[in-house]
Amino acid sequence: MNRGLKYDEHNKFTFETKDDATVRDLIDELHEEYGERFEVYLEDTDKRVLRRDAIVVVNGMNMVAKKGEKTELSKGDLIVFMIAAVGG
Repeated sequence: MNRGLKYDEHNKFTFETKDDATVRDLIDELHEEYGERFEVYLEDTDKRVLRRDAIVVVNGMNMVAKKGEKTELSKGDLIVFMIAAVGG
């Protein structure tokens, strides 16, 4: 999203996660499934720690405004991972 892409230009896909999953669980599962392609969002790939400028939006709300990585997910949720555009 930081590249000025339009909504329909994003790489959208469905992903099934376990019941009662959290954002933390999703991060782990996406790293397992997509490896290096997902690592662009990680500061520490071994511990799977998100970068400081990584933003995770769950149904239009930044996960930080909810319970952070403990935010619970439900079937049909729309989750967006992006890197914040910074500069001056």
